[in-house]
Amino acid sequence: MTGIKDLMSQKMEQMGKSVDFEGLMSQKARIKNSVGKTAKDVLGWDYLMRGKDGICYSFYGAQSPLIGMTQPVPVPCPLGIRTFAHYNVDFSQAIDILQKMNCGDSFVAMELYWPLTPECQEPFWFIKTSIGSQVVIGANSGKPECHKA
Repeated sequence: MTGIKDLMSQKMEQMGKSVDFEGLMSQKARIKNSVGKTAKDVLGWDYLMRGKDGICYSFYGAQSPLIGMTQPVPVPCPLGIRTFAHYNVDFSQAIDILQKMNCGDSFVAMELYWPLTPECQEPFWFIKTSIGSQVVIGANSGKPECHKA
């Protein structure tokens, strides 16, 4: 468990301040009242990460200014996504990009992960809007795509 303790310590120091997190596999937003329009509507994140010991863990971390975290729980490692340690476009920037598009202005789901396919050269933000559109934003490039429902 030493590996997970080191990673959790790192995450607690960086919570709400950074987009560097060794071993990150995905983070899924918990949204205030199930529909959000701004970054302030994101209450926290369900994280999935792979520790240095090769075991995957899931935990919740509140988004600043809220505080709190759950204890990491070992979970089966998912297939089809890869780990990463850094990305350039944080969630608030992704929401800003969404607001500039013609795909809907409210989001009901938001998740960051890097699909394990040759075409995907970076992690992506996947945002579902209240009108059913799927917005995909490159987490390094910031390049958006809208797939209307």
